[in-house]
Amino acid sequence: MDAFLFRRRHLPRVLSVLTLWAATGAIGQAQPGRGGPDLEDTLARAGARVEEYFTRAQSLVCTETVRVQQLNSSLSGDGLGRTMESELRLSWDPAVAGEDPPEAQLHRRVTKINGRRRREKDKSRCTSAERHDTETQPLSMLLAGQRDKYTFKLAKPGRLDNRAAITVEFKELREAVGDISVAEDDENCLSYRVEGGAQGRIWIDAESFDVLRLDQRLGYVELKMPEELLRRPGVRPGSMVERFDITTRFKRVDFSDPDEQLVLPSSSTQLFITRGGPTARMRTSITYSGYKRFLTGGRIVPGALDPR
Repeated sequence: MDAFLFRRRHLPRVLSVLTLWAATGAIGQAQPGRGGPDLEDTLARAGARVEEYFTRAQSLVCTETVRVQQLNSSLSGDGLGRTMESELRLSWDPAVAGEDPPEAQLHRRVTKINGRRRREKDKSRCTSAERHDTETQPLSMLLAGQRDKYTFKLAKPGRLDNRAAITVEFKELREAVGDISVAEDDENCLSYRVEGGAQGRIWIDAESFDVLRLDQRLGYVELKMPEELLRRPGVRPGSMVERFDITTRFKRVDFSDPDEQLVLPSSSTQLFITRGGPTARMRTSITYSGYKRFLTGGRIVPGALDPR
């Protein structure tokens, strides 16, 4: 998981947050309540719905709007934020026979920055949207071939968006490890990278088994500053991620010609807090809108190819 990038001007000045949650997972012991849902059955059905979503969503394009804001100690906005608008699509290549399904990837093409056309030489482009044109779709954790790196357990049933929901808690088996590095093409941008240690909760529609909400969290991960930064005055040898929370919501979207309804991402909110590093607090708000479906097809018109 790349936690975020920031641009350093006389260190520190934070401009953005980058979130890539490479989700993978494993089935734990089933814990069915009396007359309640069965864990393995729930994960299998939800995984099948995710696989179906990945297959059908490849014909979709939407607009992703990312708003990044630095925060003060009371978690209120501090200074100017930054807004990125992008065209977003999903790709997923189903596994060949005998192989596990790979993770699905999101592909991004940034079109506007703060309401204006994107400029390649923009000196402030240190955000995930501007630096990463691909990232892993987090629901990949529910694919059958991706569940063995997590434990899952049933939680108390709930309701979400006026629908009964099965809630499943998850925890990644791999311990969190992270580091800080200088961005490849800009020494003024740093990347906080953490892998492992993710945990959270999945809200699954009790009737359709579509995912309605995904909560992810990460906390207390020690990070080491790169050597090239330690030589600069005022830079501390290390930093700690205190909190990284992500909540993603999904909603039903209607399409016509032909009529179809899909459950798709609608929004995501992210809160990132560190101690001892060049950035302290950051909030990222993402909305997904303007879904469009592109279907390909063709038909033969009688006589159309007749040369006479």
